[in-house]
Amino acid sequence: MAKKKRGKSVAPPPREAERGTDPGLEPALEELSLDDVEPLESGPTEVIRVEAAGPSADATSVERAPILPSGAPRIEEGAPRDERASEPSPSLPPAPSACRILAIGGAKGGVGKSVFAANLAIYLASIGRKVIAVDADRHGANLHTLVGGPQIARVGQFPTDIPQLELLTSGLDEALTGRRAPTTLRALYRALRAEDANYAVVDLGSLDTRGALDAFLDADITVFLTVPEPTSLSNTYRFLSRAFVRSFARSLGPGDDRRTLWLFVRRLGGAPAPLDLWRALDDDGHPLADRLREHIARFRPSIVLNKTRLRADLEVGDALRTVIRRRLGLTIEYLGHIEHDDTVWSMVREQKLLLVESPGTKAAKNVEKIARRVLGLESGKIKRADHTVPPESHHDLLEVERGATDEDIRRAYKRAKEIYAPGALVSYSLFTPEALEHVRARLDEAFDVLLDPSRRRPYELSVFPPSPEHEERAGERESEHDPLPPAPEITPDTDFTGALLRAVRHSQGVRLEDVSARTKIGVSHLVAIEKDDFGVLPAAVYVRGFVTELAKALGLDATQVARTYVRRYRRYLEERSGARG
Repeated sequence: MAKKKRGKSVAPPPREAERGTDPGLEPALEELSLDDVEPLESGPTEVIRVEAAGPSADATSVERAPILPSGAPRIEEGAPRDERASEPSPSLPPAPSACRILAIGGAKGGVGKSVFAANLAIYLASIGRKVIAVDADRHGANLHTLVGGPQIARVGQFPTDIPQLELLTSGLDEALTGRRAPTTLRALYRALRAEDANYAVVDLGSLDTRGALDAFLDADITVFLTVPEPTSLSNTYRFLSRAFVRSFARSLGPGDDRRTLWLFVRRLGGAPAPLDLWRALDDDGHPLADRLREHIARFRPSIVLNKTRLRADLEVGDALRTVIRRRLGLTIEYLGHIEHDDTVWSMVREQKLLLVESPGTKAAKNVEKIARRVLGLESGKIKRADHTVPPESHHDLLEVERGATDEDIRRAYKRAKEIYAPGALVSYSLFTPEALEHVRARLDEAFDVLLDPSRRRPYELSVFPPSPEHEERAGERESEHDPLPPAPEITPDTDFTGALLRAVRHSQGVRLEDVSARTKIGVSHLVAIEKDDFGVLPAAVYVRGFVTELAKALGLDATQVARTYVRRYRRYLEERSGARG
């Protein structure tokens, strides 16, 4: 039966054999939602329609250039599979039982998204995974050129000459003429999850529409590509901020909370850094601040640095992780780099496959290493790196552990000074000159303290919380009649932190309620002081009065306690205002 669209009769679609479309994915090629293609920037909504191939374009008649090198094994239909394809290496994680969507995207054209997606799909197929390479780039379908599909891109699902690998072209880039077979990324994902495959590697192209951004966030695994250039890195920072805001807004659902969020986003302008957005909500006393902070901790995008040329480029990935955490507040998973290799260009030009024709090249080995890391992170064999030092401490700024040697500290200081130097590549567009100067001043202070044994030991005693055993004994003492835990060591140079004040209180067997009754300070404020929860504390003048009375109640030097604690609190306030500037 002919379908009606806007009152006009449209011819029935061609048969499956004529279109070359997989029947299982046909429903995905017939749905359209304007929300999925609405541009991120304000402007008219663009309706994307897909032009299907006509009856004359038989999928079985498409000629392909030879893909596999001479002598390489080919798997015919019905023949037993290659041993490597059927039995993955024991070191690899098991294949997922349901189709997992692995989305590839980037902030601008030319960063190598399609080449990476194609070779990632080929690698997964080569280790025995059943893979669908999906071209969902609305700016131009070209994945067929890179995985051995038909020479002319057409909507549908096709086999390739790579065992275990199929190609699906969604048709999002087709012209708005001729027969229409519209699709959406949301509908495409629904169909892919029902496919008999282990992975669907989806090339989303540039993530510049709301639909593409949502598709990236909805994927089971995401990889964002960038290159070591100022424009690309600047786009990367904007994308991370935009993606976070979108992710958090979606987690809120429709309602007052989402409207409040967009109100603050518009107030800050552009794509605000997640830290700036949290600080604005926190300053306003809005309960959304706590939920946003929790979302920051969960939001961990993965990044690949492509086309590295210089030796200095190899350090950019780790430097990105540092500045993104310092300025945006986000923790990224840096998956690795791919070296610039002329072989990649020649393979694309000759329509050959990099991992098949030139598996020994640096770029091919880089892709394989990244693929293994992706699988390791997904399976849990590779643990995500977490910070083990107190935030905003000297150790956190230099990114060193408590037991770092003097040489470790010198190397970390040199690296940090290069990252935050004027004109440094990775800090471009992230910091104002004033904020950079403030960070460098803090680096100098951290370096001086940690290299001076007479200052380092009391500082670490004041910053690092007591051991778990100590905490456990202290907690038991407050509820039972066990011996008091030992008092922490305090010197004239000790910087007092909330953790140290809590340890002193525990050593004296004093409860918070007793301190509150004696000082007339609310228990909630005392808890915030001991947790160094500066975001909920009042103005500095009140904090000084609180810690002064607390010190007197614990028999400490009130002047030293107030001076050192309030100094850390003022530093927190300065960093917050400096980052905003």
